Amino acid sequence: MAGDILVLVEHVDGKIDSITFQLLAAGRHLADHLEVNLVALATGHQLNGVSTALQGHGMDKIVLVESPALGLAAGEVQARVIAQVARPMEPRFVLVGYSLAGMELTPAIAVHLGMNALTNCVNVKLENGAVIVTRPIFDSTVHAHVALDDNDSAVIALQKGSFTAIEPSAKQAAIESVSVDVASIPARSRVLAISEEPAGDVDITKAEIVVSVGRGIGTEEKISVIAELAEALGGVLACSRPVVDVGWLPRERQVGASGRTVTPKVYVACGISGAIQHLTGMRDSHRIIAINKDPNAPIFGVAHIGVVGDLFEIVPALTKAAREAKAESK
Repeated sequence: MAGDILVLVEHVDGKIDSITFQLLAAGRHLADHLEVNLVALATGHQLNGVSTALQGHGMDKIVLVESPALGLAAGEVQARVIAQVARPMEPRFVLVGYSLAGMELTPAIAVHLGMNALTNCVNVKLENGAVIVTRPIFDSTVHAHVALDDNDSAVIALQKGSFTAIEPSAKQAAIESVSVDVASIPARSRVLAISEEPAGDVDITKAEIVVSVGRGIGTEEKISVIAELAEALGGVLACSRPVVDVGWLPRERQVGASGRTVTPKVYVACGISGAIQHLTGMRDSHRIIAINKDPNAPIFGVAHIGVVGDLFEIVPALTKAAREAKAESK
């Protein structure tokens, strides 16, 4: 089955999310092996900056659907617009980021286009003539490999960090503008406004060192052990969702799909098992150090350095070493 590879561009206020460039890398890999074109599709309002930022990132063509009505369009409207534009292209695969927006759009687009929907994926590759999509299952303890043959097409939602963005080149992609009558598309809901969450006492997304604590800490009082390590390293304290759910730390310190995405130079995970929702928010960190007593914890699958043991023995020792090193450097 012929058909180009279509990548949906995720952007906010003219800034493209890093997941889009990772999708383009995945799409370029597929397009080269299947000998088809790679097309980037951006919808929204005031897209000039978006199209400029996309150039040189591997696509053969950029399709823009611009309308003021798309600025605050509900997900159901966006899905219909995307399907309307994509249908004449007859794409083999549509690549979407497994973000909050992608979670909503993926199944809707697949229904409109009559394609398979594969969500929460961590890899897509060509193997023995078949396209293989990898998905974590059973709380990321094992992975399922789904084979798609020549007659299969799919909307594939990939996790952030699944691919490394390709280095930009001087190659310029052709730009095509498509007009859609957005006002004529029926909607059962509408977006009234988009508001940003109030800033807390710290912005963990800007920290170069993040020390994160999970429910493996046991009790709220023991969080101070991890906080001392963060202070000794000159970093900030963060956490996984269960810690926020029980009220031990505020939400602005949460890392994960429903929290903040961080990309520090060093990320230290203490007592964090590594559920997929958490990995989504930190797997792009430059150096990941995991401390957990469970040798089978999923966090070790993304860690550059893994330490299996009691964090109440390991963390104080690290804190002491960090403080001694800081004192010697003065």
